[in-house]
Amino acid sequence: MISSSRRPDIRGRRAHSLAAGGLMLAVVAELSSAGLLGLSGWFISSCAVAGAATFSSFSYIAPSGGVRAFAMARVAGNYSKRLVLHAAALRRIAAARAGLFDRAAATERAQEDGLWSGELLDRSMADADSAGMALIECTTPVAVTAALTVGAVLAVAASTSIGPAVVLTAGVVVMAVIAHRAPGTARKAEQHIRKELRAELVTAVDAWTEIASLGAAEQLAARTTARFMRLDTAREGGGRSRHRTVLTTGLIGTATAAATAATGSAPDAPTFVFVALLSLGVLAQAEQLANAAEARAAAKAAHRRLMADVPHPPSAPTAAEMRSWSTEQGIGFADYLLPPMALRPGRVLGATVARGAMLVVTGRSGSGKSTLLRGLGSSLRHAAEGRDGRPAVVAVAADDHLFAGTLGSNWRLADAALTDDEIDERLAELRLNDSGLTATTSVGPAGRQLSGGELRRVYLGRALARNPHVLIVDEPTTGLDDRTARHVLGILANLPDTTVVIALHDVPVCLESAGHVTRLPLDHISQEAP
Repeated sequence: MISSSRRPDIRGRRAHSLAAGGLMLAVVAELSSAGLLGLSGWFISSCAVAGAATFSSFSYIAPSGGVRAFAMARVAGNYSKRLVLHAAALRRIAAARAGLFDRAAATERAQEDGLWSGELLDRSMADADSAGMALIECTTPVAVTAALTVGAVLAVAASTSIGPAVVLTAGVVVMAVIAHRAPGTARKAEQHIRKELRAELVTAVDAWTEIASLGAAEQLAARTTARFMRLDTAREGGGRSRHRTVLTTGLIGTATAAATAATGSAPDAPTFVFVALLSLGVLAQAEQLANAAEARAAAKAAHRRLMADVPHPPSAPTAAEMRSWSTEQGIGFADYLLPPMALRPGRVLGATVARGAMLVVTGRSGSGKSTLLRGLGSSLRHAAEGRDGRPAVVAVAADDHLFAGTLGSNWRLADAALTDDEIDERLAELRLNDSGLTATTSVGPAGRQLSGGELRRVYLGRALARNPHVLIVDEPTTGLDDRTARHVLGILANLPDTTVVIALHDVPVCLESAGHVTRLPLDHISQEAP
């Protein structure tokens, strides 16, 4: 079920601005931390040297002020970067999830591959989260390390000589190269085994009755146990690989710190302490690159899976060339190219539907009814904004989805303010109470506890709860007996504030005499609606 149009360009610009601001705050916070570390060490050492000398004078006012300034900048920067970066990451996650559902809604593959339930949906949501969190887990550590290294190298070169600065730079570069190469085959093997295990578990849950009737439960349990053992082995291998990377980068960092201190020609003890502490701060930050590299590899893999599972749909001339409009008086479309088939030539379609009226798209299976409805819904969502808080378009696909839980929890996705009593009243209007369904009825995974006819009416009731300006329903009477089908069509035909577009094999008798119902047949030119 899809509702309301979006503005991806504006969202994208805001997300980029937030991300850039968060990265700047992160750099400021880490530079302040490094500056505080180095200046504090220099200040304490200078005080100790001045106190040990017999005749010495040392002004503490400026250094102590600098320490306080760095401390305040670090606290403010860390707090601000968390707020901004997490807001930017949440926007990226939301954009990734919205893009996933937008691409799925524009292609039939989502229904064929079962995107809306089970393992694929779960993995896709997790992949969208990984792609969004890459800003915090990957991009930010890399940007901070680069900025901190540049600042520290310049400070070390200005304080001592070029030698320690070169050594420090070389150490950070080596640590970055090792971290970049760390995510390897062990991680890929673990991800592959986890994918197989998740898919098998989801399949076993959905088909448990069939498995039990075949007497295959023991074989399945043994195979699943073996895969769990393989997963544990892969995890252990990945853990050992990560441990080796951390140990290697730690040793390189220690060696770099020692080499930086050894090659330096500090003029005094406070400067030596300043250089040593500043180098340690930079190298400690560089050790975070290993985790950043793993996060980057995970985000890239997640993005590839998202594109592979639900790719961008190929450009469809019929959808691209369709013109549509939505006003207070109703909706209309034109220039829809209906492709030719064996029993009919291709032609250009168009229609107008008044507010509160109904358009019935008819045709045999495979004639293009569902494709027309998807194209119209997509076109109208881009052409119209919701008015008065109501969504512009709500579409109910031929195979919609219910989430595990109760009927009430599913309907509250459309209207969070619905009470159980209100939901029970709406169920009664759709004659679902005859089956004993209430707001607290559990629907099971993907609605498996309900019959096909009950599912169609539950989908429809959830869509009606949104009170849209335009309601598009594909095959609303599937799985219904004649009496219930007439009742449902009567509800759809009497929505005074909603324009309804439905797809049926033919116009039923109960709608033939209705004056506000327009027929648009796809099978025969001679019956084409004006």
